[in-house]
Amino acid sequence: MNKQLLLILLPAILLATGCKQQKAYDEGETATQTAPHQPLPPKYTAQYDRSVPPARIDIEKAIADSVPVSLSKVASTIEYFMVGDDKYPITDVVATNDGFIALNQPKLYLYRKGMKRKRVGLKTTFGNWISVPGPKICFDKTTTKLYAHLKRINQETGYGEPYIVELPPLDTVLARVYYLYPDSLPVSSHHFLPQKASILRYLSPSQYATLKENKDGIDDGITTFNLDGDTICTFQAGIDPTVKVGNYLYGPPFFDKIYRHENKITFRLSFCDTIYRVLDERTYAPAYVTDFGKSRLTAIENIQGKERKNKVWMTALEENAKALFIQTHKEGKSSKSGWLDAEREPDMPDVERQIVYLKSSKQTFAVPVKAGGLANDLDGGLPFWPDGQTDGYLYMIRPAKELKAKIKLTGSPKQKELKAFLDGVDEKQNVMIVIK
Repeated sequence: MNKQLLLILLPAILLATGCKQQKAYDEGETATQTAPHQPLPPKYTAQYDRSVPPARIDIEKAIADSVPVSLSKVASTIEYFMVGDDKYPITDVVATNDGFIALNQPKLYLYRKGMKRKRVGLKTTFGNWISVPGPKICFDKTTTKLYAHLKRINQETGYGEPYIVELPPLDTVLARVYYLYPDSLPVSSHHFLPQKASILRYLSPSQYATLKENKDGIDDGITTFNLDGDTICTFQAGIDPTVKVGNYLYGPPFFDKIYRHENKITFRLSFCDTIYRVLDERTYAPAYVTDFGKSRLTAIENIQGKERKNKVWMTALEENAKALFIQTHKEGKSSKSGWLDAEREPDMPDVERQIVYLKSSKQTFAVPVKAGGLANDLDGGLPFWPDGQTDGYLYMIRPAKELKAKIKLTGSPKQKELKAFLDGVDEKQNVMIVIK
């Protein structure tokens, strides 16, 4: 009888015990949870270092002429990688210790020379990735950890919430049988962004940066943060005088750029002639001054809708150890925008120029318009002009069909690797060309 009673009561006893254990676990967990981190105010006040005069890049003089520039002036090595088709185009590339990780959004792949690409197993959808302009991934070569700039839906507000997720070391991720999901990673690997830093323009394993606006709503500096969201410092740029954003008649040709060169944050803002280098957490200095001369478009001229004809402005900027690569736009004239004087003054097309500043000789050259880039004397391949940069490497992405159609194989020994690549390339793929 006692045995039968025990069997009847046993499930209830176990259930009660389990509930107590679960409750104790929950209470213990709650007791050890830390309060949300409150971002700290700026740690430093910026110091401007004027001890070394900036190098001058004479844009106005360069675009008055055309000078071919050889690729060997700016690089000594070139590599080729098949990087998928247009279904998942590459949006970001970061260098690793033995290759490159590319975001074929929403998929991440590791590309290594002479090896098939390998999926980096972070399972995401297209909507998991942040949609605003800015960096989406970065890589720490010391810890081999990848950082991804994602977003999720805040269940309380219903709005997208940006954050940075820190993956385990790369070898650990590559060895996994199953995918990693962002929500499956430890809470400590999620770094949520404060409201004032919700739009990143620069990302590294230790800090990130956003643009800072002036009273008129125009970007006039950058602010750096650590991964906890604490403000490190704000660096002011010397931009033109401005008026309120709501007063302009035409969309200003904004071009801002923040990137890392030799482990130093470098930035350039719209309506500013200077390219700045951040030397440490609080110190920055002018590295280069871009001189547009009389063709320069000032902020007031642009915002108030003044005549842009023959005005020139920057549209792209990349850098490696040997050179800066600047793309400019020169505004033409169309009778469609001024039919009353169409007969008095002929139309002029817009002109895009590619400009190279060679650091060693301190010379500035504008590449011939029809050249399409720097003449490839490394292996006789396509003319090169960078689409992006990562850790000292420059890369451009072109359809494999273009390489097949335009590259002439001469039998030269320097084309041995290029020929082998072209023999095995899939014409439906895109090709990433990397120089250093």
